[in-house]
Amino acid sequence: MLSNFLCSINFMSLLTTTSSYVIATFGSSHGAAGFAASIIVAGALTARLLAVRYSLAVGYKRMLVLGMIVVVISSFLYLAADNFLLFCIIRFVNGFAFGVSMNTTITIVATIIPKNRSGEGVGYFSMSQIVGTAIGPYFAIQMLHSGGMNGVFLLAAIAPAIALPLFPFLKITPSDEEETLDDASLPLFDKLIERKVLPISAICLLVYFGFSSVLSFVAVFTTEIGLERTASYIFVIYAITLVVSRPFVSKLFDKRGPDIILYPGIALLATGLLVLSQTGSDLSLIISSALFGVGLGAVQVGTLALVVDIVPRHRLAVANATYYMSLDGATAIGPVFAGMLIAPFGFRGMYLTMFVIIACCIPLYRLLSSRLKEAR
Repeated sequence: MLSNFLCSINFMSLLTTTSSYVIATFGSSHGAAGFAASIIVAGALTARLLAVRYSLAVGYKRMLVLGMIVVVISSFLYLAADNFLLFCIIRFVNGFAFGVSMNTTITIVATIIPKNRSGEGVGYFSMSQIVGTAIGPYFAIQMLHSGGMNGVFLLAAIAPAIALPLFPFLKITPSDEEETLDDASLPLFDKLIERKVLPISAICLLVYFGFSSVLSFVAVFTTEIGLERTASYIFVIYAITLVVSRPFVSKLFDKRGPDIILYPGIALLATGLLVLSQTGSDLSLIISSALFGVGLGAVQVGTLALVVDIVPRHRLAVANATYYMSLDGATAIGPVFAGMLIAPFGFRGMYLTMFVIIACCIPLYRLLSSRLKEAR
């Protein structure tokens, strides 16, 4: 959990400040800023696609340690990036290492959660990521407005470095490393992708595609409308509402199934984007943040717990990689698409478009839910 928490600080502190930094430092356009923000996610996506095939051979502990070391080194290298291309290369390497670390962590955890408590187990574990999601952007945005980006880069590097001395104490039994059995008879596609989780991954892709615009451009948007100081609290409020609602949402999944939390979760998240698109005050910004927290929290628990539920243990590593590839792909493409919308439609029009995209996930989930119920 500590590794997950510290990696989240690294990832989120950089994701939420990169757009502002490259615009100010390299004179980049909004589209290029979105690309710079999302290239870290492209690295994570590549890692999930490739690293899953070698996690068992290398060993989960070694894979996790290696990934965290590269996360730390690449984060320090941001300080030496003096041009846009070099900055993006470092972002990609940082993202690749992040993807290796996070996929290994969640796979280890997923193997030890009883299936009848998958919602609760995934919910409590992911709280570490949620708190990191709040703390990282809060301090990063504060540092960006007060002292510049060097402090953000140091925060991103030091956070995961704290976990490294603790890894010698990590104990993984052989039974925890049995889920990536290499079946030579499987087609290449099935070695890399778990078909059973593709429907829920499609839902997640659209949800995170829309929400990525908040992660990447909310600091720029709030500065434009004169609410930049409140922007640093968006992720704190988001995390508080998410943590408070998490135990209730997790237990509700185990008792009543995914529908009871996924339909309201998607609706609340879409409403948060609608409120954000029209915001002009601190209060409306706070309301949208709270809606993001409850909504995205429900979607996170419901979809990840479904992944744990519908696949056998020996396919968990591939299933987790498939699930997170949809998140990574959405978070990589989303900021670029959002940046392209800003020029013709402005920030408000862009967020309104993202509201429509997420709202479309409600009928899509309805369409795919029968297939998911059969898989369970």
